[in-house]
Amino acid sequence: MSTQFRLSESDRLWFRYVVPTISEQYPGAWRSTLGDAIDLENGIDYIYQGDGEPRTVSARLWNSKPMQHFSMRHRRSIHPEMGLEIASRLDSIARGEQISDLTMEGFIYKRKLYMGIIDTRLLYTTIEGLVPFLSEFYVTNDSPKDLTFFKRAPFSLFPAESIQKIIRPVRIGP
Repeated sequence: MSTQFRLSESDRLWFRYVVPTISEQYPGAWRSTLGDAIDLENGIDYIYQGDGEPRTVSARLWNSKPMQHFSMRHRRSIHPEMGLEIASRLDSIARGEQISDLTMEGFIYKRKLYMGIIDTRLLYTTIEGLVPFLSEFYVTNDSPKDLTFFKRAPFSLFPAESIQKIIRPVRIGP
């Protein structure tokens, strides 16, 4: 499954399942930034407009058993020299550039949505210096030789009150 297909499919699933399911907690309007400069340069996937100022969101959605961690792209096997999410977010923070306000990671499993939400700056400043010690897993991209390695930031690294958890039966939208 190609990377581009996975991204567009994730976007479609976000609006079909996630937005309706979290509408009580986030009743405002969502806008995708897929392919826009803010996505490509800052890793911002969605802009959420609720009451008050718009909030930018980096999101990840898995169709699997829920995990108690946030996952972040670390490296790619065919381009090991290229910094992915972790390097770019830490660089952006150091340079005072824009990063998302929130990171949302969801799992759809047995007709439920399990969502963890954290302040993006807290996520990355907490893992800075810990990256070599974080466990990892990989996802196969376009070929078996093209792997993306993710690092896991376990929820236990963060104060419990800094993570919003939503567990709800999946609602289906348009």
